[in-house]
Amino acid sequence: MSARCAGSDPTAFESSSEGTDDIPHHGRLRRFFAVALTMPTLGSALGLDGGAIFQITAVEDLGLDPRTIGLAFALGVLSVPGQILAARLPLWRAGRNLQLFFLIAALECTVLALLVGLDVVGGGFALIALGVTVTAEINLSVLFVPSWQPLLNFDLTSQERQRVNSRGRAAGGLIVAGTVVLFGSADPVLRTAMFAVLGAVALLLAVAARGLPAPERPVKRGLDAPFLESRPELSPIMRRIYLVLGLAGLAAPWPLFLVYANKVLWPDANLGVLGAVQLGGSLLAAACWRSGRTSLGRYAWQAGLVLLAATVALAVVRVPVDGTAEQVVTVVALAVASGAALTILMALLERAHQDVDEATSVRALTLLDVVASTSLQVGLFIGGLLVPAGIDRADWPLDPYRIWLVAGAAAVAVGLASPAFHRPPKQ
Repeated sequence: MSARCAGSDPTAFESSSEGTDDIPHHGRLRRFFAVALTMPTLGSALGLDGGAIFQITAVEDLGLDPRTIGLAFALGVLSVPGQILAARLPLWRAGRNLQLFFLIAALECTVLALLVGLDVVGGGFALIALGVTVTAEINLSVLFVPSWQPLLNFDLTSQERQRVNSRGRAAGGLIVAGTVVLFGSADPVLRTAMFAVLGAVALLLAVAARGLPAPERPVKRGLDAPFLESRPELSPIMRRIYLVLGLAGLAAPWPLFLVYANKVLWPDANLGVLGAVQLGGSLLAAACWRSGRTSLGRYAWQAGLVLLAATVALAVVRVPVDGTAEQVVTVVALAVASGAALTILMALLERAHQDVDEATSVRALTLLDVVASTSLQVGLFIGGLLVPAGIDRADWPLDPYRIWLVAGAAAVAVGLASPAFHRPPKQ
């Protein structure tokens, strides 16, 4: 029996490990890293969060128009009710749900490989790919999200968990960047093979997930535990984290900035370079993250001040950008803002991990993702409204888009200044 899985009354519950006692801890840690390294590329292929690999396939191989693709991405919000319900899934289901997620992902990759390999262009068969990305978003929200971070919380120490979330994120980002470049230059045959390989990788991850520890289904008085647990009470600090994370998702790290730069701020800019700078800032911050940090609240607040400073620096740049000094300020501000936003996210995520326990981890960490993803989608929508407003108000000293960024960064910094974030986490 695992002491971490048992209740306070040893006669009330019977529980055992998930069959992972024979797997050394370092072996399980490698499996966690394998998932962290692979998920960004798998998500890009399935169109999660507008994945680049899927976008290339939809436009170049399947002949789908941008409006239809955008509608399919927007339908991802259909997963929110299911994700809220999934927040009540018990922790003992996390390992099995993770396996099921990868099995479904393997099937979805196989479908995309068949569509590209059969040279399906336009028509009803091509629309199957849009069904794949919608179901992939639901699959992620209902199976992966309520399982991944709670499993990290269950088995890993704080330092190990932070290494997976930071170094795994950084290395996974580099892998997906290289894969996107290769995919973009590949012919349909190679693209078909790449989807097939990703499907095989998903199957291997499903097998590897069997070795990730999770409590076995408990038994109480001879009756199986319920499929859905009651809603455990969340702490005040978790509510504060949700609030700040929601504010950060609305305006950081500068949603639709590339569109804004092209239409308003810097029409002559190389958007590929700006996109690389934005990605590079967050990857560098993830790679530089140190897992031994203890004062996470203060560190997040300092990152909030850096984000505000970078946003103010962008606000004072003249429009349109044409001088070398202004170009340098814009590029540096973009990189710094991306790194600061990622640092805030990492600090809040680990602070949340330190505040939850086995009874609250699934609900608390799943709702954390709901807040983050929903606020990001709302931020993208607001950005889409404010960019055209900036075009129409080019004579303003500060256009609506940058006013919104400054206001959002200031709100995040104020939220992180709360004394609640500087109190030690519960033990």
